[in-house]
Amino acid sequence: MKTFIIIGVVAAVYIVFVIIKLMKLNSRAKEIATKAMKERELLKKEDEEPLLSEDGTLSLHDRQYIACGANQIYLRGERLDTLETGSDQDEIRHMLRKDWHINSRDKLLNTIDWLATSGHRVYFKPIWQILTTLPVRDRAEALGKLQQQFAAKGDDASIEQYAVNISECYKHLREISDCFEGKKCKLDALTWDLGRAINLCRWGYDAGFLSREEAMRNIRKFGWELLHNYTSWANLGENYLIGFAMWSGDIEQLDELYGGHCDLLSEDSSPWVLLESK
Repeated sequence: MKTFIIIGVVAAVYIVFVIIKLMKLNSRAKEIATKAMKERELLKKEDEEPLLSEDGTLSLHDRQYIACGANQIYLRGERLDTLETGSDQDEIRHMLRKDWHINSRDKLLNTIDWLATSGHRVYFKPIWQILTTLPVRDRAEALGKLQQQFAAKGDDASIEQYAVNISECYKHLREISDCFEGKKCKLDALTWDLGRAINLCRWGYDAGFLSREEAMRNIRKFGWELLHNYTSWANLGENYLIGFAMWSGDIEQLDELYGGHCDLLSEDSSPWVLLESK
């Protein structure tokens, strides 16, 4: 009888011990599950946050905004994914003086402001309206009146030459490519203005005319407007091409730009490919 009592006590102690262990194990399991849940939530939030580039300062959106100026910067062989272009400061200052007549912070800011508020798109829109809505016989008169309207404001832009450039280059691009196709395609030359403004902010930073904060503030503003104006990188880039076409009329240079445009849309290392989730 005494033996059975001892066995019973030992069994009871063992059962209590097992219950305590199970309680501890269950508690630990809950802790692990809670921790795992928190980690999953954290990862989810991190996935929703913009990714960081290698320098740890540019978000996914920042890099997308910088990439809006890629048409121009690509052919210069400069960086496509950072605020810094990678070019020498003296070289950039020389380029700004030669190509833009910019040799000071004030001139840089004035040019950026002109591109942001006016640029060449103020000519493109009414010219394109005339070219696409009026019969050929009525276009010369309409373009002449448009020229007078700008001249009255003290603007001596050559409207008729711009119209010729647009007509010839648009036809050329349509013949050699699938540019300007699709119902959602826009033609407004906005990228020609704001894409260059983005690059001027980058060059201005590299040249020492702008602080990092100033440059990125403007780039974010211009990039946001571009990304919300177009539905694809292709259409965004096309509006750089058509703006250049109007301004220059140089078919050979346009072909070179178009080649870069195709590279940006297809190369694995292109920001337009890497950041296609815009």
